[in-house]
Amino acid sequence: MRKIYLLLAIVVISALSLCAQSDFDYYIDFDNSTQKALSGRIYFRYSDGAYIASPKKIDSSFKIYNLKYDFTKSGQDDYIFGAADGQSPITPDSEINLGNPGNEITIGDTGAIYDATFIFDPTAKTLKIEGGSTVATQRELELNIISSTATSPQTGEITFAVDYIKPATSASPSEYTVMATYTDKNGDSAMQQMTLSGQNLTGTFNFTDLKANDLNPVLLEASARLYGQELTDTAIAPVVTPSIPLLIGEISGHQWQADYGVEGEQFSEIADGMTYYYSVSLTGTGKFNFATSLGSSATDWATVNHSLRYAPSEALVAAPEKTWMPYTTYPASDIATPFTSNSWYPANFVPGPYIVELDYSTHSIAVVKGSIPTGVTAPETDSTPSTTDVYSISGIMLRHNVAADNAVAGLPSGLYIVNGSKTAVR
Repeated sequence: MRKIYLLLAIVVISALSLCAQSDFDYYIDFDNSTQKALSGRIYFRYSDGAYIASPKKIDSSFKIYNLKYDFTKSGQDDYIFGAADGQSPITPDSEINLGNPGNEITIGDTGAIYDATFIFDPTAKTLKIEGGSTVATQRELELNIISSTATSPQTGEITFAVDYIKPATSASPSEYTVMATYTDKNGDSAMQQMTLSGQNLTGTFNFTDLKANDLNPVLLEASARLYGQELTDTAIAPVVTPSIPLLIGEISGHQWQADYGVEGEQFSEIADGMTYYYSVSLTGTGKFNFATSLGSSATDWATVNHSLRYAPSEALVAAPEKTWMPYTTYPASDIATPFTSNSWYPANFVPGPYIVELDYSTHSIAVVKGSIPTGVTAPETDSTPSTTDVYSISGIMLRHNVAADNAVAGLPSGLYIVNGSKTAVR
């Protein structure tokens, strides 16, 4: 049975990738804080020209939101769909007109709808309820997405809740299994699984190998057994990741060119996957910051600024070597000149090669003078200790008290600090 589920997951995710511009465009979000804590968002799927959702249970008022909705900005009413004035509460086999932003969409007198199909038309501004009942008539699972968040360009998390819907006299399963299936950054199928029991039927999947600047649809499937019957439910949610930042600035041969930046590489040895490093040769005064898009020409700053920027909060900040310095995230802008000229520069700057590290977990950057060596040099046996520690370029300990002559064995390509010296693994 698990093989069948895995095959289904691969097929569904492949199909979603082909129509990713339509799936997840809209979602149901609940107004009531109690229901929101249990159910969060329910995403519509796009099928045969319609947006369709099939929740097992709806028992709280809600509105429908476009994925483009940003609560931090004003002028977002067109992205919110609620009940138009004068509309009745929804019931099984009903239809209502919507408005922007409209009123809360409420449930009829019974306060709940089970096993209905919701059909949403954003152009006609209608919501149709097909089928459904006002009481639970059978044992079934409901798997709900509480939140879906990207924590960096290649990492993210999905928090979910499992609810067991049952007739009043039915027992409950003792154990629930939830499986997450997705396509990783290498294009391979990946899977995680966890088991839940007791009263707290919530969990969080953490992903460290997502595709940058991508929708990253994840299929979740919950299952449990009761009286010899296997109960299942599925939910699909995107983890929308940003682009990997590009280091721009006074780069040798490309000083402040809008069409040139240095790409970062994920420091995969750090378990959370949220750290990137950049090998760059700085010149002039060594100033730099980060963008997430490049222009079509050296002066096309409009394109650069129509993306997130990462820079210090002050105009010019000296970055001491191997010291974390906080960054500020600057939102997109349509102005033609750079949105922010705020920059870092290495303290005691000398033109030449540097390693710059950007860490999403601490929202900070670090600088190390020097370039990645061409290879690992064998240590002298009479001057090298028998054991040593291994650090990232920003001073994070990765290995402790390991054999010095084998300290970097098995580590991915990158720069490390071993016995006080920079060492590269190719």
